[in-house]
Amino acid sequence: MAGTFVSHGWIALAITILGLLFAFYALAKGLQWLGEKGMAKRSKIAPPDRHAAKSTLFILWTLLPPTWLYCEHIFLYRAFGKSNCFDSFAHAQWIVATGWLATLVALAFVYFGREILGKD
Repeated sequence: MAGTFVSHGWIALAITILGLLFAFYALAKGLQWLGEKGMAKRSKIAPPDRHAAKSTLFILWTLLPPTWLYCEHIFLYRAFGKSNCFDSFAHAQWIVATGWLATLVALAFVYFGREILGKD
């Protein structure tokens, strides 16, 4: 996406990299918490309550990426975008939005899968 901007494209690139790092962190924490729950079940002890942390990460992941996509489209691209690259920019945003939704669904099932399926 940095190639679609006349200047300040590094902002979009930096935010995208931070978003990817946050996605990996959120998924890694979810898998860690699943492991904790499994170990607690095998040890016959009560698992730690991670509902607040799961909810916080899930809410952040639900709100921050679409907010960034909106701000990037409305403020950053309109001010610094190359007019002949709008189709590439729009396609890149579509790809990012699709990845965000897929990650959101994965997080929902990793964090709250047992509750969703009614097994908890």
